[in-house]
Amino acid sequence: MKLRNYTLRYLVIALLGVIAVWAGLFYAVMLEEVYDNIDDGLKNSKILITREAFANEKILNTPEYGINQFTIKPLPKGDYDYKDKFINTFEFMEYDDDDEPVRLLKTVFNDAHGNPHLLTIRASMVEEDELLEDLLTALIALYIMLVISIALLNHIILRKVWKSFYQMLDRLKHFRIGAGAAFKAPASPVEEFKVLGHELESMLKRNEEIYSSQKQFIENASHELQTPLAVSLNKLELFAENNSLPEEQMMELGKISDTLNRLVRLNKSLLMLSKIENRQYAEEESINFNELLLQLTEDYTDLANYKDINITIDNSAGLNFTMNRGLAITLISNLLKNAIVHNHSGGTVSIKIENKSISIINTGHNKALNPEYVFKRFYRDGNNEHSTGLGLSIVNSIVTNYKLSVTYSYNGNHIFKIIFP
Repeated sequence: MKLRNYTLRYLVIALLGVIAVWAGLFYAVMLEEVYDNIDDGLKNSKILITREAFANEKILNTPEYGINQFTIKPLPKGDYDYKDKFINTFEFMEYDDDDEPVRLLKTVFNDAHGNPHLLTIRASMVEEDELLEDLLTALIALYIMLVISIALLNHIILRKVWKSFYQMLDRLKHFRIGAGAAFKAPASPVEEFKVLGHELESMLKRNEEIYSSQKQFIENASHELQTPLAVSLNKLELFAENNSLPEEQMMELGKISDTLNRLVRLNKSLLMLSKIENRQYAEEESINFNELLLQLTEDYTDLANYKDINITIDNSAGLNFTMNRGLAITLISNLLKNAIVHNHSGGTVSIKIENKSISIINTGHNKALNPEYVFKRFYRDGNNEHSTGLGLSIVNSIVTNYKLSVTYSYNGNHIFKIIFP
């Protein structure tokens, strides 16, 4: 969820609560005001009726409403509460042919002879009730329109306010260290975004300088290591060819040569890992992995024949993905070579190409590798001195660089699966 929408969501929730409380309080006040006005009218009618009762005793005999809006009923002698009581109820209205709301005032008064009577005065609340219904409807409509209007206005305002922030994010997405272009933050009227842009420019500039320094160091170190290693290997070969040494010493020379060759491979692998992680393989193109796998299996045919390993490809689905060709070759080569080298004589390697994945399945040792460490650097299955322990680590770096994923599982066979987005 975008930041402005995240903020807007909480703002709308807050508005819903605040306006709902405000609308409820407003409705309650208006309802109280309506009742107060009706009660004032009833009290005024009570004064007029009781005054008339003292002047004209005939109205004391009014047990039914009739055309009047009041009734007077005599009460036996006794102690009564002379306070006014207001009651809301429903009574049948002939005009509406239905029960409609009325408000009653009930009170006890004494006539001119001191006899108590119960006075009940009614006031129709039909108009007031409709008024309250209309008021409630208007409040709900106003409530909805206010929330929608405020949400829309805030959305427009927030979009304008956060415009420079999203421009900055877009530039960050397309920025690549080592590409040669400096990061420039967009202009913004918001002080916080100005500070953020300035700090990003400074930070990325420092990272660019560190990256260039590390890149130069790695390349120089690799070159300086590669040269003496190559010279040492050549001298060993010449020494072995031009000297008749005992078999025991020749074996020792062979071990030294193997160690130096392993150092050469290790140096190349570490350099490649560094370049992958620093995103130095910028050139990209659409790779047809069906064709690439056919080409690489053909390249490894001699090694497979030497180990008596049968390679099969299920090439029924097509798979294309845009990435650096060199890294695509390295990715598949490392997994394919791993499946052949760590296999037994007479074993099999099965390759299955699907629309979004490539699975390389091989026979081998009858035990699973540790899935938590198999893609870590320098992890080896057993004590294979010829392995650098970096092949699968390079695979993991490549898939991470291109937001792919690689998994390992074991079901009697070792299964490595590359999943494409």
